[in-house]
Amino acid sequence: MLRNRRTRFLAVVAGLALGAIGCFFALRHNAKKHSPDAILARADDLAWHNDWMGAAPLYAQAEKLFQETNRPSEALYAHVSQFIPRAEAEPIPDLLVELAHDQKLSAAQDPDTMLRILVIRGMIETNYDSAMASKTWAQVEELAKHRGEFRLMARAMGEQGIADFLLGDFSSAKKLVTRAWLTAKALHDDAAHVRYASVYGAGLVELQRYDEALQPLNEAINTAFRPGNVAYPTIAINSKIDALRGLHRYGEALELADATIRRLPSTHLDAHLFELLTSKGEIYEDLGDWPDAIKQYEFALQYARHLEFWRGISQTGGLVALAYERESNLPAALASIDEAIDANTKLPQELYFSPRNLAIKADILAKMGHAKESHALFERSMALVDSFLATAPTPNTERELVDELGQVYSSYYDVLCSEGDFSAAFRTIEEERGRVEAQALEHHEIVPPHEPTDEEKKIAALNLELIKTDSAAARQQLAKSLYTEELQLDDSSLAGETAKRPLAVHDVQRNLGHDELLLEYVLGDSSSSVLAITSRTLHRYALPPRKTIAGLVSQYRRTIHDRRSDPRLAQTLFTSLLGPVKEYRERRSVIVIPDGEINLVPFPALVDQGSYLVADHSFSASPSATVLCLLRQRESATLSDHYQYVGVAAWTGASEQKTGVTEILRAISLPTMSQLQPLPQTRKEVETIAQDFPTPRTLLLGPAATETSFKALPLNQYRVLHLALHGYADVEYPDRSALVFAPQSQGPDDGLLEVREVRALRLRASLVTLSACNTGVGPVGDVDVADLGHAFIEAGAETVVSALWELNDQTTTQLMTSFYRNLAGHQSKTAALQQAQLNMMRTGLPPYYWASFEVVGDPAGVI
Repeated sequence: MLRNRRTRFLAVVAGLALGAIGCFFALRHNAKKHSPDAILARADDLAWHNDWMGAAPLYAQAEKLFQETNRPSEALYAHVSQFIPRAEAEPIPDLLVELAHDQKLSAAQDPDTMLRILVIRGMIETNYDSAMASKTWAQVEELAKHRGEFRLMARAMGEQGIADFLLGDFSSAKKLVTRAWLTAKALHDDAAHVRYASVYGAGLVELQRYDEALQPLNEAINTAFRPGNVAYPTIAINSKIDALRGLHRYGEALELADATIRRLPSTHLDAHLFELLTSKGEIYEDLGDWPDAIKQYEFALQYARHLEFWRGISQTGGLVALAYERESNLPAALASIDEAIDANTKLPQELYFSPRNLAIKADILAKMGHAKESHALFERSMALVDSFLATAPTPNTERELVDELGQVYSSYYDVLCSEGDFSAAFRTIEEERGRVEAQALEHHEIVPPHEPTDEEKKIAALNLELIKTDSAAARQQLAKSLYTEELQLDDSSLAGETAKRPLAVHDVQRNLGHDELLLEYVLGDSSSSVLAITSRTLHRYALPPRKTIAGLVSQYRRTIHDRRSDPRLAQTLFTSLLGPVKEYRERRSVIVIPDGEINLVPFPALVDQGSYLVADHSFSASPSATVLCLLRQRESATLSDHYQYVGVAAWTGASEQKTGVTEILRAISLPTMSQLQPLPQTRKEVETIAQDFPTPRTLLLGPAATETSFKALPLNQYRVLHLALHGYADVEYPDRSALVFAPQSQGPDDGLLEVREVRALRLRASLVTLSACNTGVGPVGDVDVADLGHAFIEAGAETVVSALWELNDQTTTQLMTSFYRNLAGHQSKTAALQQAQLNMMRTGLPPYYWASFEVVGDPAGVI
């Protein structure tokens, strides 16, 4: 599997590779050969064609000459032009602070200099936060248009497209990057042509559309190698290697890497060589050839040491340590990881690989029998994670941290389980899922670059001390100091509470009913496990590895989607997930804390001894055990004078499609109009359900069911929200998953209630039902599922009923009306859904028609 594709894409596209982004200024003419203007013109020529390394010494020379001749604007122009190579070795926030200072100087008011500062700022911001970069590039585009610099305008448009891609707006990104790509071809701007063809192809690789990516990547490579003065096509080549890896064409990937290494044009490209050698190591790792993987990683590290490329040493040092560990060469693994940890201390404000590397070292020490030292390192690693996630400046940074650092907790969990300390293992994995929940559900504002505050300086210093100390007492004191500093960043939301105080197992047990069984799943590459918790007991059971479980889940979901039943496969999946759990036979209410692909399992549709599990068990899910307990603790805050019910059904007939559907489809990148077909049964559904509730109640039907109308309601005063709408699950960019309301020709909203908007709602609902397709689906991986259901819980709902696949209009209405009828009879939420599903199952319908809905959050309580 490709190593964290999104992290690789961010690194490649945002400009971490030297010379990745071009300069945007026309050449200066009519200057004497050795004058500062002539030197600046030569530097601009190199930068225009993406050769920033070659341009840097010329810019430095020109800056000095301009200073000597008292030309401050030109000197500042040359000065800021040196920032791009600096970004390889210096912290991005520091560079942005320096740029902000330079932009306020009187010398910056010269139009050429101001435009240059904005361009440099946009390039660096892309590697810091895409939202900031998008605004800067919009300024550049407008200024370039005003000045008639159309090649610059086109490039600025392309950079906005890149920023949009990184923000998750693939539709806008595709339009802007494609337009910049075609404009570059028409204007014979080869450097821009190479960049935007490369970026377009890299984006397709990030989306795992490998075959499709090869065409633009090959075009970029061929254009770059034509006679001319275009910098080496690093983005295109690295992305093509990743595409070939994704297609399992390993021989071709190795051949391309070797051919590229042979033809690298100069020693200035050591950083590219480092990246290529690391890629070769990953290819050999994919092939299971650990000795050759180690050899390539070691070669890469030689170049990183030569460059003093601390980020590279920190990252690839961790990879080679894992490879040595896989080969059981623990002393070599220990030496490699020590070098990686030391390298990270050279970047005191960029310690993001440190927790992972500390966890790798801790795991190595555990295998060497040094349990005490191992535990201390894991604790230090988790303390760093605490600090990083509390102070991460941007959503992009948070997402990368979550992806990179989940290994810290799961590794410690495995070590604790191997020692038989299941209570500590539970607390550790709950802490991970609390962190993941915080990052998946909480929407943070961007913190712009600024001079570090006294508190931030203290936190940075404490982090460095945590890395260096081996003393448990010192670590404990440092952790207390960090906690004191971070209190100023207090977050009282559900996500914040979950992250800051994951509960111990005895606290969770006090919140479980006598008949409840909580199952916390942890998937692993070599083996998986489940912690089974009741109000009195805690046991751990071994399960098959992740790959086996994922294959069974995928196969069974395909069977369900085909409207078929396969009792044998359903029994096999039951045996893999629940078979070893003795407590399952003794409890009837099962609460699942899923991991990875288990998020997508329809547990009621599994089979045990010839019967679907829905016959004698009810199932619900929660993002973490801590979330479940916090939901139960906040339930008492529900107001008694709520409005009882709001029902929304937007797509009740064909007329709603005549206005605005094209715009909605374009906004969410749906391929066909058939995905927004009328749902005529939804009107009957929400009206029938409404009869089970006393007044006051509200119905929004047909064209009146707009997003604007829904948001205008006093939503924090409704007890039940029932939304019978179309749903759109974007598994690549979960924040864009949405409920689709009725289109409106005018108004402030686009008709899409996206995940990020749901989180901003303020609810006190006992129940939110999302009678819409795929509302319980999100990206599956280390960060599990981020979806609409979780977002409604974060917004204040106690319980959410959501769907795991697309729905049948008529049978969904039958299921929902039966569900609410059971609720009206004072059944609990899970019992009401279980009974509704059981009734439909007994009619002979396959699981597709009744097993999609699941209860998320607190399953207890009545409406």
